[in-house]
Amino acid sequence: MKIFTIESGKVTEGVRVDAFTLKGAGVTIPAIKVGEKGRGRELGVLPVQLLPSSYKEWQEEGTVSIHSAKVGQTKAGKPKLFQTEDADTLEKCICVFRTMIGFRGGNSHTGDKNADEFHPFPGEILCDGVIAQGDAGRMGSGSQLVAILPADIVFRTGYSGRLYGAPSAHYYVYRDGQILSATWEEREVSDIF
Repeated sequence: MKIFTIESGKVTEGVRVDAFTLKGAGVTIPAIKVGEKGRGRELGVLPVQLLPSSYKEWQEEGTVSIHSAKVGQTKAGKPKLFQTEDADTLEKCICVFRTMIGFRGGNSHTGDKNADEFHPFPGEILCDGVIAQGDAGRMGSGSQLVAILPADIVFRTGYSGRLYGAPSAHYYVYRDGQILSATWEEREVSDIF
């Protein structure tokens, strides 16, 4: 499956794999991290099995970008990504949501809008984390996800709080190996999806 990073309307192909140190074992593994550590926050960690060339680069640089992977499991039965050379399907993709929150606000991940209701989030969540504002994390907080999303199904990231002119939501659809992104106003004008 292809992997995309979605940062509040901005879509990029691939994802950054960082180093994550397991405290008890003193071992460092390649992983995708969402959310953050601290009070009122939660760090989500999704381990990644890298191909030998990428693993070498990750060992030297401490970070590497990957563009496709398949989903497997750790020995404990938790989700784990296995890097692949190419995407094996265009039926679904993996999205890493680094979704922002407005000042003193929050965020949401849903399906498309129908009248004044939102459909449930159509993705299968592999890993999630929480970002927050303020020392205790009580000024505002929101979730960040890694999820598998099906092709041709609209999904949305919404933001609340003070946005200072930024859009309050973005809509996306995975089609023909690409993710299209638009605000509600852009969808109304262009009929893009």
